[in-house]
Amino acid sequence: MENSQFYLGVETSGRYGSIAISHAQQLLQTDLQQQGRKHAQTLVAEVKNLLNQLKLAPNQITGIGVSRGPGSFTGLRIGAAFAKTFGYVTGCPVLGVDTFEAIALNCPPEISETYVISNAQRGDLFVGKYRKISDNQWESASEIRLWEIADFCRSLKPGDTVNGPGIELLDTSSLLEYRLLEPEFRNPDAAKIAVITARILQNSPPAEHAALSEVWDLTPFYLRKSAAEEKWDATRQMNAD
Repeated sequence: MENSQFYLGVETSGRYGSIAISHAQQLLQTDLQQQGRKHAQTLVAEVKNLLNQLKLAPNQITGIGVSRGPGSFTGLRIGAAFAKTFGYVTGCPVLGVDTFEAIALNCPPEISETYVISNAQRGDLFVGKYRKISDNQWESASEIRLWEIADFCRSLKPGDTVNGPGIELLDTSSLLEYRLLEPEFRNPDAAKIAVITARILQNSPPAEHAALSEVWDLTPFYLRKSAAEEKWDATRQMNAD
C-alpha cells in the first residue's frame, strides 16, 4: 500500500475488544477473538494480521491510540501496555483516548448532547456528559464521576439522552421520558479510537507529536480501586487495628 498516514486504534476497555486502522477516509476494523481478560493472548498476533492485510510494516503507523477508560481494570492495562510497547518500538506517538468520547462519537447525527454511562460495579455507574462539537468530535461537558444508579436516574431531566453499556443496568420501563440509545450505539470500538487519534495528530504540527505522545506515562483512567485492591486494603487495615 502506498506510503501515507495510518492510525492504529486499540479498544480493550470492555468484554469485547477490537483493533482498527484509519487511512484517509477508510477504516478497517476487526474484533479481537478472545474476550475480557484474554485480550492479551491474541492482541499482538491480531494487530500483526491486520497490518498484513494492508501490507503495512509496523513503522508505517503514524500514531497509535488506545482506549484509556473508564472500563475493565485488566483490559485497560493490557491495551495501555501494548500501545506503549508498540510506540516505543516503532517511534510513533502514543495517545490515550477517552473511552466515553469514543462512545459519544457513536451517537446518531441528530444527537448533540448525551450522558455516557458504564458499569462501575457494586451498584454504581461511571457517568460523563458530552457535547458535540463537529461530526467527528465531542467534548466533555462534565467530569466523569461515580453515581449510584438510583441517584443518576433521579438526576435526569425529560428529553435527556443516555448512551453507553451502563444502560443495561437501568430499569428502562421507568425512564420513558428519556432517550436511551439502542445497543448498537452503546459500546466503544477501535474505529472511533483511531478516528480520534487521527484528528488529534492531524490538527497538531508534526513537531509537537513527540510532546503529545504518552509512550512513557500513559496510565489507564480509574476512578476507584479494583475489588481485589479494596479487599487487600481492608485486610491490611484490619490487621493494623
